[in-house]
Amino acid sequence: MIRSAPVSFVISAVYPRITGKYGSRGLRYAHMEAGHAAQNICLLGVELRIGTCTVGAFEDEEVRKVLKLPANEDPLYILPLGYV
Repeated sequence: MIRSAPVSFVISAVYPRITGKYGSRGLRYAHMEAGHAAQNICLLGVELRIGTCTVGAFEDEEVRKVLKLPANEDPLYILPLGYV
């Protein structure tokens, strides 16, 4: 579904940046914010009648490679969107 979706959102985190500011609690904040962002994307999909789902089962290194993410940036969610 990710390959065939017209668009996919990827939510990622730079843990050193957030833990530098909030300490170990930053990990929790990063995950909470990722969940909030994903929920908003899903709700918008419902509003626009566009199908979406959250995907967490992926190979981090493959996603980093495809998106050319820096080594310190971790992908957390992929949300493919498209009409069903």
